[in-house]
Amino acid sequence: GGMAVLAFSLLMNQFVTTPEPAKKEASASFEVQKVTKPKPKPKPKKKPKSKPKKSQKAPPPSIGSQLSGIDMGLNFDMGLNDTDDALLGDTSDVVMSADSVDTPPKATERAAMEYPKAALREKVSGYVVMNILVNKDGEVERVKILESVPEGVFDESARAGIGSWKFQPALYQGKKVNVWAKQKIRFSLD
Repeated sequence: GGMAVLAFSLLMNQFVTTPEPAKKEASASFEVQKVTKPKPKPKPKKKPKSKPKKSQKAPPPSIGSQLSGIDMGLNFDMGLNDTDDALLGDTSDVVMSADSVDTPPKATERAAMEYPKAALREKVSGYVVMNILVNKDGEVERVKILESVPEGVFDESARAGIGSWKFQPALYQGKKVNVWAKQKIRFSLD
């Protein structure tokens, strides 16, 4: 079957003739002229439109003044006058981020980082990015590794080294606060 199709297609192609292309003579001529554009006439300046004045919004109604003097027999005393933060819980040990404090922590004592021996032998350089929790006394309480290049090579050295650093505590509204801060440590043989 396949041979018959092949033979038939070859036979059909023998009878097909391609027409000879007609010879066309192509010619083109052009002339270049410099055209000068007339200068535009200056437009008259428009007077600036005055913006419509925005109407001032009326202050929202004070419901408290309208309901004062009406006793509905409901007790709304939630102990808001107490100073023990019962509604919010204990806020004395709140941990803030470095972006939300007034004064971020600043390193005052930095111990040198120990270069890992294997990385030193192989002449490997890199860095470690950490999130460190600096308490109100300026000490590092916790360390979280966010990124390390090459991965896992410098992590322990950076964690041990930053743990001995001392910081000037972060301040928020004049008070010392616990804060998470980001720190990048580079390990280089330069």
